[in-house]
Parts: sequence; structure tokens; C-alpha cells
Amino acid sequence: MAKDFLQIPLQAGLVTRQKELKRSTLTESVADMIRLITITHFGENKQDESFGNELWENDFETIDNVQVFKEKLAESLQIAVTQHERRLSGIKVNVGFEQVMTTVYNRRVRQRIQITIEGTLRKTNEPFTLNEVFFMGPLSYY
Repeated sequence: MAKDFLQIPLQAGLVTRQKELKRSTLTESVADMIRLITITHFGENKQDESFGNELWENDFETIDNVQVFKEKLAESLQIAVTQHERRLSGIKVNVGFEQVMTTVYNRRVRQRIQITIEGTLRKTNEPFTLNEVFFMGPLSYY
């Protein structure tokens, strides 16, 4: 597949050295954009304060009702991906929670969030799936 898209994150240093920016395929570019949406909180992008998702609004919060939180997060991601990644159609978001023991921080029990985003690439009609994992409290990208 052709590498027609700029790779995220952009490496501005290559431009100043008059080198070509790194490129990615359509699938890689869509995955990069969705990752950017998932790691951005509302208001972080000053040009579009709707860019981002609900996940980061709850970084240090105690989640009383996991099911309600999962539904709100899935809905937030559904809206964000539909609005900001128009190269996908038929977008479905699934959010799962699991308690895990982490050895990174002295063997603490933490909530792991598994996010799966599926859809179809409009240009090629190929199926697309992206899996992301985050840990809650404090929330961290894995």
C-alpha cells in the first residue's frame, strides 16, 4: 500500500534540515489519528476544543458505576472518531474494564481500560480495527 500520508507525530526537525517527512499508509494514518484522539483531553487543542474524549476528564476520579462510565466513554469516543476521522465509516467502539496487578508501581491493583475501535476504510472498503490500552488512577497510556 502506498505511503501517501504524513506520519504522526510530525518531526519538524526534518523540515528545518530540508529532509522529507516520514510517511505512512492509509491504515497507519487512521490509527495515528485515532490514537491522537484517545490521548487528547477536551480543550487541549485550542483550534478545536471538541477534539479529544471523555476519558481524560476522569483521570483521578473514583468511578462509582463502571457500566455508566464505560457507556459514557464509548459514546464520547464514538462521537469524537466520527467527527474527526472521516476516512472511516461504520464506526463501532467497545470499552472494557479489568482489574490488573501492575508491577510498575509496587504491585498495585489498577483498572485497565481496553478500547477497541472498528470500522471500514471508506477509500478501500477494507475493515479497520484498532486496540488501545490505558490504566486508570492515575490514568496512563500503555
